[in-house]
Amino acid sequence: MQTESEIKLARYGAVEKEADKFGRVIGVRRLKPSEQAKVAGMTADLAGSDEMFGPTGEKILIPHRLQIQIAAAVCMIDEARIPFPRNRGELDAIFDRLDGEGITAAGAALVRLTVDDVTDPKDEAKN
Repeated sequence: MQTESEIKLARYGAVEKEADKFGRVIGVRRLKPSEQAKVAGMTADLAGSDEMFGPTGEKILIPHRLQIQIAAAVCMIDEARIPFPRNRGELDAIFDRLDGEGITAAGAALVRLTVDDVTDPKDEAKN
């Protein structure tokens, strides 16, 4: 039986995949807190957000570094392993390789992978 710590650490190894419009299969994984901090450090120039309006007119803030954070979570493209970037140049190379279509697919996969992180605990209480 796994300990709680082992279960929490194992989730960083889970990979979710999504095909983009070109047929490339993009795999993503959760970023560890230390990796999230590294991406923030590499992208300090991308602080801030853009204000947009959702389908029902509500204001939504989209962080400038959201797309590059998604790119950092990519761990494979068509079965080719993509290591976590060591610097901004490597991060930009992954981002450019994905392009808009790859980022969209990676984002969809990342949402599925992290949906448990945002589930309302009250929902489970109802069941």
